[in-house]
Amino acid sequence: MTSLLGRSHQAAVLRQGRVRPFLPAQQCRPLRIVHVAAKKSGEAVEPDQSFGLVAQQAEFFRALPLYAGGAGVASLLLNRALSGIAPVVDASSSQSRADVLGIVLSAVLLLTGLQWLALKPREVAAVDLEGSTVDFVEPGLKPYAALLREFAWARDAMFSTTRCKSLVLLYKGRTLFHYGFITKGVKPGNVVPGEICTQAMRDSQGNYLANLVLYPGRPEFTAFLPENTQGVMVQPVGKDGVIVAGTDTVRGFSRLDQAWLSTIADKLEVSLGEGVALPQAGVGFGGSGGSSSSGAKASGKQPAAR
Repeated sequence: MTSLLGRSHQAAVLRQGRVRPFLPAQQCRPLRIVHVAAKKSGEAVEPDQSFGLVAQQAEFFRALPLYAGGAGVASLLLNRALSGIAPVVDASSSQSRADVLGIVLSAVLLLTGLQWLALKPREVAAVDLEGSTVDFVEPGLKPYAALLREFAWARDAMFSTTRCKSLVLLYKGRTLFHYGFITKGVKPGNVVPGEICTQAMRDSQGNYLANLVLYPGRPEFTAFLPENTQGVMVQPVGKDGVIVAGTDTVRGFSRLDQAWLSTIADKLEVSLGEGVALPQAGVGFGGSGGSSSSGAKASGKQPAAR
């Protein structure tokens, strides 16, 4: 009877206090909010290597085999001097065979350390591009706010994550945008694509000119990009357009950057195909002076006969 009363009293206390007897109380820890400062679009993004011990002490780890090999040779000589063993190498002695093996291993470490210290990666210096910066967008696209946001996203996506310094989109004979550097004295919006851009659209395959100075097709790009542009990426935007990215460094674009530009081009192709009526004035990709007939076809009217 007493045990039943005790159990009922305990149950009443638990109901009143709303305490769970078998569950430990959870400790509420405050959430740590990390504020990440937004990088400017013109800044070059470099990987953060401050967390790596090897990255912080790169020179020491390069010389580590040299230190180990030197310590190995010194220890072998010290062992010979203090152990009282004859300095003459005897093939029948196990100690002599062990010393020879130790000297060979120490020599390998010494040579490895010397090679690591001699072969240092050379950083390719970026050049100062000779030209002015523009932020040009086709004036006829101002009513399409969503498309303009896509253009701004493409600009920020390339400038903030790669070594891209110039970004130009050519689509259906029009220069839809030109961001970054441009040839000095050239007005944006009058880009005429050449053979490399036309072939990229025709074959639906991109092209990467890692060192632009070595390619004979360089004048095609220096007509609207700075004269000392070091490298160019060309990526088709469907069958009717191409996007051109220029950099200030030789081999400045990696394979990951090429894949990133291809993804951006695919996204722009989808955005441009969603009911966007481009202005008909201008010169087409394959010819010259065909704007009047194309404008008449677009409006449904035939040109007047003379």
